[in-house]
Amino acid sequence: MKPRLVLLYTHDRNFDRVLSKALLGTGAIVLTARSVSDALQMVCHRGRELGLAVMDFDDGCRGMTLLSAVHTCHQQLPVLVTTSNATEHATAVAYANGARACLNKPIPAVRLANAISEFIAPNHQLMAA
Repeated sequence: MKPRLVLLYTHDRNFDRVLSKALLGTGAIVLTARSVSDALQMVCHRGRELGLAVMDFDDGCRGMTLLSAVHTCHQQLPVLVTTSNATEHATAVAYANGARACLNKPIPAVRLANAISEFIAPNHQLMAA
């Protein structure tokens, strides 16, 4: 089995560390994108290898646009969205565009790990054959 890839779209370097802690021991490899363009390139080139996408909506509509594009291309890809702006609008947009979870930041690594484990099927566990 080879590790699955996790796409992370964020500008928040602290959140990078939180996600790394949350994924510790899973064998997952995190591909970090700092721009929508980079994230879309990763999805286009490695989309079938991705086991999870984590998108930070703190960058406004860019994150929402990325989520919509990724969900259109890879509807089966589990997407977790984070936001510091705990608005009902952001949450509604995230779920309407295919997110499986939407969490408010700051998020402790343990809570993030629990959220990830809830929507990734136990037999997949971020690993591919």
